[in-house]
Amino acid sequence: MVNLEILVPNHAVATVREALGRLPYARFTARSSKDVRPQLVITRLQDLNTVEGRRNFEQLYAASPGRLRDVPVVCFGAGPGGLKSRIALQALARWSHHIGQEPFIASETEAIRRMVLARQQGAEKELIASAEIEDGKLVVWSCEPKRFEVSVADIQALASMPADVLAHLEVSRSGSRIHWPGPDVDVNLDTIREHADPDFCREHEAQARREALRFAGAIRILREERGLKQSDIGGLTARQVRRLEEGDTTPHIDTLKKLAAAHGVTINDYLNELAKRSVKSVRRSATARPIRGMRSR
Repeated sequence: MVNLEILVPNHAVATVREALGRLPYARFTARSSKDVRPQLVITRLQDLNTVEGRRNFEQLYAASPGRLRDVPVVCFGAGPGGLKSRIALQALARWSHHIGQEPFIASETEAIRRMVLARQQGAEKELIASAEIEDGKLVVWSCEPKRFEVSVADIQALASMPADVLAHLEVSRSGSRIHWPGPDVDVNLDTIREHADPDFCREHEAQARREALRFAGAIRILREERGLKQSDIGGLTARQVRRLEEGDTTPHIDTLKKLAAAHGVTINDYLNELAKRSVKSVRRSATARPIRGMRSR
């Protein structure tokens, strides 16, 4: 059963299929089906150097007028056989304007495989297609594809890495993370977007605030059920507990362990009870049950 259609210039269908390897449930075709909207357009860069190659690429759009707007264009073969002529560069620029987006030029076919597989999972906005270091910046393409650029100095885990170590990065097969084998450091797309995408950063902060507020009410309810004061939590000051219960901070695991210990339960039991009471409202529920094994004083 095909769940992803990929358009390829007619003369290159077999070559592209061979280059990408086996991709279950994906169909490579030179003509778009009437009942299926293509998800990607893939072409080889070296084909754009010839009149015939550019003509075949243009025929994809001529055969599907209006249907390929906003469908990502992915190019591969950026090595010796990549773009060589001024005409080819102009053609690529013209198509970029036509489709309303910057084409993704893959340095390796594995990046395209990640894009295809991410689309099949509906996870193209969460996964990474490729990443590289350029002039002190980490340049990352998501599987949408969308380009993100962030200064290495802005990412704490990377800021102190020597340049030669920094250059040796790997994108995981699934695209879930970028890995530096030497220092054993991982960075995911959310970390990149927090620094490179202001809208995502604002939404992430708002989400963290909502999460903190959900925890806040539950933490207060459990403490009051146990008959504890804010100053009775070992390892935490009354001010720290107050900030947790007001939703100013989200508790880390070490903080949760201290809260569990003060309530006389395991961390797992404490987390289970937090989950039951973590509701949008911070008002105490009249039907809230005490933690298993706990008695009020």
